[in-house]
Amino acid sequence: MLDVSETPAPSSVDPLSLDDRSDAELDALPFGVIGLDAEGIVLRYNLYESRLARLDRNQVVGRALFTEIAPCLGQEVFQARYRAFVAGEEAKSERIDFVFHFTFGAQEVGIEIVRAKDAPRYYLLVNRRRVAPAQPDFPKELLAVEQRVLAPEEARLGVLRDDLERRFVDAPAALFAALRATCDRLAPEAWQIFSTEWGVQWGRRAAVDLEASVLESGGRSLRELPMREVGRMVAGYLAERGWGLPVFDFTTSGEGVLRVDVERSALAEAAGPARRATGPRSQSWRVTSWRGACRRSCRRSLGAARRAGGAVHGGEGRRGARSR
Repeated sequence: MLDVSETPAPSSVDPLSLDDRSDAELDALPFGVIGLDAEGIVLRYNLYESRLARLDRNQVVGRALFTEIAPCLGQEVFQARYRAFVAGEEAKSERIDFVFHFTFGAQEVGIEIVRAKDAPRYYLLVNRRRVAPAQPDFPKELLAVEQRVLAPEEARLGVLRDDLERRFVDAPAALFAALRATCDRLAPEAWQIFSTEWGVQWGRRAAVDLEASVLESGGRSLRELPMREVGRMVAGYLAERGWGLPVFDFTTSGEGVLRVDVERSALAEAAGPARRATGPRSQSWRVTSWRGACRRSCRRSLGAARRAGGAVHGGEGRRGARSR
């Protein structure tokens, strides 16, 4: 279940509100957010930054950004401006162009430093502009740290990571059956509400992952792609991970409505054979409140922020999905 709305750039988000937002709200933003104290110790680190830097925030929070995480930021050109900004009292924000250097590539970014309203905390809003190959002549001691350096023993502790350093769990489909059975036993009327909200929350995070993948592969933002291409990407993303095969119906897209059927949905089949015998083996969703997204596909995306208020609503084994 994917939240479908306009993806805001950092300039369209009130920077002074970041300190009031929960970690979940920061995770829904399609740009990096790093919260720091005056000395540069990482206090907050959102999902988008974690994905593009290929670092687990659990190992990043509490460390010194300029020395332990991103030594390239510790250079005089950036750190001096950060110190001056912290020491000042009048400026609420400052923008800096910079290049992050990793072992896997370089990233041209625009960074906005923001001062929290009521606390000695500061935020870096990191807007990726272009991803380039690694620069072999860049000093190795200034490269951003790698996940394996932050947590060298985690494999021994049962932590699995993919090629992009994302942690994953090899979970069988029986996990969803157990989840459904638990819900049926404790709160049988709550499954529809739970699965819908859980799907929306997971979908927002999946959209952040897709946004990062598009940027890494082609240098463009997800919101710049035609909606049909985005649909194909979403279908591939879910099918490759075993969630089922989404089929998109664009016939009513001009009305701001997009129908999505997921054949062999993992969640729908978690209901078990008895329920599948009385209903179709698919999951249907309907995108509403899109406000002309399909007519202006380059300006809308399967985004994580909720400014337009669009959402996908799910219903197990239902042909007519509900809408708000």
